[in-house]
Amino acid sequence: MDQENMEIKEVTKKKGMVREVGELVLIFVIIFVIFQTILMSVRVNGESMMNTYKDGERGIMLRTLPFNKVKHQDVVVIKTEGFYDEFIVKRVFGMPGDYVEIKNNKVYINKKEVDDPHRTKDSKMFDYPEIRLGNDQYFVLGDNRDNSSDSRVEDIGLIKEHQIKAVHGIMYWPLNEIGFMK
Repeated sequence: MDQENMEIKEVTKKKGMVREVGELVLIFVIIFVIFQTILMSVRVNGESMMNTYKDGERGIMLRTLPFNKVKHQDVVVIKTEGFYDEFIVKRVFGMPGDYVEIKNNKVYINKKEVDDPHRTKDSKMFDYPEIRLGNDQYFVLGDNRDNSSDSRVEDIGLIKEHQIKAVHGIMYWPLNEIGFMK
């Protein structure tokens, strides 16, 4: 009888271990699916978003989904097309249907000067003639206007909605910079 009880305990123990391993695998699959469909890991490259975000900072952002819409001044991750073909971090200024103009070092959206608190102090911008954005066009700028490839330059240009891959997030690295993206 003791031998029989020991065998039952051994079988029960093995089933328990198999179940735990199965649960761990399921958890990893769920995390993988979440990162592939809902979240996106982000790394800031370069100086174009200084002083708001610095080169090498890391965060997690929500992928753009129907419930996660882009608004003016949102920080977004964009998949560039053409020569660069990379992910870049920028701030949205113009949305579909907006009139955008840069004049005398100020950004105007629909003929109103934009409050621009994230812009690097004393940065200079060349004038950009007024344009009206199409139904699927966004105008983005880096916060460090002196050192940013953004909608003002031909290589990046106006952004289409499908290029915006993520919006709204949390910076987690370096640890002293943890917080919501602004």
